[in-house]
Amino acid sequence: MISNKPAGFWIRFLANLIDGVLILMLAAIVAVLIGEENFWYQWNNDIDSTSESVANLFYSITFIIIFTASKFMGSPGKLACRIKVVNVDGSKISMLKSIGRFFSYVISALPLLIGFMIAGWNEEKKALHDMICKTRVVYRNE
Repeated sequence: MISNKPAGFWIRFLANLIDGVLILMLAAIVAVLIGEENFWYQWNNDIDSTSESVANLFYSITFIIIFTASKFMGSPGKLACRIKVVNVDGSKISMLKSIGRFFSYVISALPLLIGFMIAGWNEEKKALHDMICKTRVVYRNE
């Protein structure tokens, strides 16, 4: 039996919120570096800026996929919330599983983000993408 306590919906939500803020900060830095003026006006109209796309791609690959498969076992948001992603046996997940888990977020988002909300409704606190990839999000013991 795994000794780590499962992380529920709200702590996972907070971790994703932190990651979102970090992506926004990274996008602002990229916008300044490339001189992208429409970044600062995108909230008034639904324009996807180049800097936002670059920041999302960089953050997703580096901090969500690679960090999750590394010794960190989670994104910066998960690290800040003291939770981690593990296999069902508690071991570190592989890079391939991390990539699969990232792309499984799409399935969790359809329809109406219900796949993410499932983490609040089941005893093991697993979201749909955790069930698909046979992973768990648990609190860190250190």
